[in-house]
Amino acid sequence: MSEIQRRKLHPVYVFFALVNTIQGFIPLLLIALVKGTAWSELDWYWYAGGGALAALLLVLGYLEWRKFGFWLEADRIIIRKGVFFRDEKTIYFTRIHSVNVEQQLVHRLLRVAQVKIETPGGNKKADGILPALSISEANHIRLVLRGQIPAADTVPQGEEVVQALSNKPAAQNRSSTQVDLEADRDDAAFRLDAVKLLKAAATSMNFGLVAAFAAGLYSFADDFVQALLPDHFFENVVEDSTSLMPGYFLIGVIVLLGIAAAWVLSILLYILKYSGYTARRVGKEISVSYGLLEKKTFLFDPKKVQAVIVKEGLLRQALGHAEVKLQIVSSDKNEQLMLHPYLSRAEIPMLLEAFVPQMKDTSNAAYASAPKRALLYYVRSTLLITIVLCAAAIVLFKAAALWSLILLPLVLGWRYACYKSAGLLLENGQLTLRRRFIGRSTYLIRRPQIVVMRVKRSRSQMRKQLLSLSVQAMGSPFDYQVACLEQTKVEEAWRWYSRRTYK
Repeated sequence: MSEIQRRKLHPVYVFFALVNTIQGFIPLLLIALVKGTAWSELDWYWYAGGGALAALLLVLGYLEWRKFGFWLEADRIIIRKGVFFRDEKTIYFTRIHSVNVEQQLVHRLLRVAQVKIETPGGNKKADGILPALSISEANHIRLVLRGQIPAADTVPQGEEVVQALSNKPAAQNRSSTQVDLEADRDDAAFRLDAVKLLKAAATSMNFGLVAAFAAGLYSFADDFVQALLPDHFFENVVEDSTSLMPGYFLIGVIVLLGIAAAWVLSILLYILKYSGYTARRVGKEISVSYGLLEKKTFLFDPKKVQAVIVKEGLLRQALGHAEVKLQIVSSDKNEQLMLHPYLSRAEIPMLLEAFVPQMKDTSNAAYASAPKRALLYYVRSTLLITIVLCAAAIVLFKAAALWSLILLPLVLGWRYACYKSAGLLLENGQLTLRRRFIGRSTYLIRRPQIVVMRVKRSRSQMRKQLLSLSVQAMGSPFDYQVACLEQTKVEEAWRWYSRRTYK
């Protein structure tokens, strides 16, 4: 190790502990400003305590920066850190599944980036994290870890990186004066212009993202509302509204306004997340980057992709568009990497051929659909629950709850759509499963990537010769299941995977 140059983090890492602490106190500071706190009237020990805390954080940040070092060798990276307790980690390049370069808001303000190294043994955090590097060095290390360029004590700049990637003279490469997070060769590139990004945001209907954002906002928004609005504002609004319109109409208006607000917020959050999306080949690797405020870049070997997931929401399916995600091994077991957030179904074969050629698009293939006798199993449980809930509502609220009966045809139509979407296809060494919850999703996986395959059936399904099939890939926290398929088709998939007869 002594013959290899010890590398350090960027000096701005000294300020990270202080900046992160200040960032955590921002909601409280904003609330204090809204309430009109008189800062000049605070006792001196508040300022003294704040100054002492800031000084302590700066000292700890400096010590962490001094103690943090890493070494790039020919086949591994060694990371050593720890102020009071030493932590040393060795990661061999052959064990690395992906390398992510990220810029959170603090990184972008300070013009640095962090590198995350993912391996199959990752836990909740990445196995190796270099939290603050210059953008040039982060890009260089990312390429070294993925075997694109050899390790060196000096960091190549601009055109040198591009030339190293393509192994061509500099005159044949694109001109560049600096290295950014996407200083890669455009062998096959997919981008998202402003119009497509807006269409993708408008059709995403990502209310889960909205709910997470609203939950975080609600934790400190109540004080803002109370400070900015007049006393008893909401009580007066509700009282005036109910005097002008019937109660059920008011409820309907509130629900529609809530849905509209959630939809607009989902558009804004989606644009912030996927703005600047680019996917391209870097030699034999895949590079995917996106993000406006927090920028992320992923670099990984397409051979280590575990599965491909094609998702079509209701609006997108009607427009003939979909999003394509990849299941890769990551420290975040619930995250699937976005390969493309919005493209037409006709472009999916070209996308897969360019980035994951081992996976084949099956949108025009003949799936083994759920048989007619399976429809009862898709409908009965959900429909029975809906009938019970409607009956309970009518008993409690009388005629006012008759509106709940509209749920019956909606639920019946939903479950029928789930039944029609269910399907299985086994072709050219690839298993494809298709199902629907709200949107339709298609799961593409090859035999070596299947960690677990399960076949389930109840006694009644056994009599009807129906089976449910589920598979799980490495890095995935859940099974992908399709229920009530034809027994002969499921048994065929079972024999293909297990190489024995299903019993």
